[in-house]
Amino acid sequence: MALPAAPEDPLFYVVEIDLPEGGQTTFRDWYAHVHAPHLYEAGFTTCTSYQAARGRMDIVDVYQAPGWSIFESAAFARYRRLASADPHLPPFMAGIANIRTPYVAWPDSGLAAAEPLAADWLTILRFDADDGALAAVAAWLGAGGGEDLSARSVVRTRLLTRTRPAPTGTSDRPAAALVLESRRDPGAALPNGAPPALTGAAGPHFTGSRLYPWPDDTALRTEPSGRNR
Repeated sequence: MALPAAPEDPLFYVVEIDLPEGGQTTFRDWYAHVHAPHLYEAGFTTCTSYQAARGRMDIVDVYQAPGWSIFESAAFARYRRLASADPHLPPFMAGIANIRTPYVAWPDSGLAAAEPLAADWLTILRFDADDGALAAVAAWLGAGGGEDLSARSVVRTRLLTRTRPAPTGTSDRPAAALVLESRRDPGAALPNGAPPALTGAAGPHFTGSRLYPWPDDTALRTEPSGRNR
């Protein structure tokens, strides 16, 4: 009798791109009507996109999957064939820079890992995972840092580490990331007492508002930080 497969670590896959000037509407329509449906058929359970308020790249897409085996599946191979011949692909997409970073939850974080991403705002704080940095960030969150972030409308945190390189692209991002999901822009500054791993990190960090699937809502970007719905 075959043994059951070992459980996988859920993937939190981050793809960053820069769009040419004036390309956002074309990108949004293609993403919503072509790209995201293809990715759901490939086995991803969440396909989201965020436009930058602060950060080096214009757009951050986040894809979630039950585990790394999605990249080895027949459904993903079919998606790659479809994508390579996509007649709806915006012409500018073929030549733009992109960074692809697969993450998994840090095992000792005790924080959310596999829950579906459904936040109006997303912040990704990247840092080097050495000298106990991950443990220090987890300890800070558990000792009051998480409550301070909640006061800024943060509803969920994820403490992540990079896993194997993606089969479809590369990444130069640091090995660890703290992801904040919030109702409003949580602000650029971290609460007092945040560990040096976060406050001293060079990044590149990202904060942005949801681009897909909901219509762009200017109020989400202009209301004061920390105001809940």
